[in-house]
Amino acid sequence: MKKFILAAGLLTVGLLATDFSQMTMEELNAMRGTVSTEERDAFRAEMQSRLQAMTPEERQAYITERRNNANNDSGQGTMQRLRDGSGGGMMHRGGGKR
Repeated sequence: MKKFILAAGLLTVGLLATDFSQMTMEELNAMRGTVSTEERDAFRAEMQSRLQAMTPEERQAYITERRNNANNDSGQGTMQRLRDGSGGGMMHRGGGKR
């Protein structure tokens, strides 16, 4: 009985998941930073597969376009956290760690 309930629960979660493969790159880019933690792995996997499918020229154009959009984003994107967890963007201005 427990196995049945677990299987039914997993199936239900699978049906509610977003199908990122049906979205355009523009739609995926618009979702960056807003994807729920439950869907983050699927989103990341789809983005990685799309980037790997691009030619080197397409990939470079995509990266350049994203950087330009980030630089032109009036005040948005000021929070930067580095891979090692350091860097707090504007949150740590004017004082030490909290």
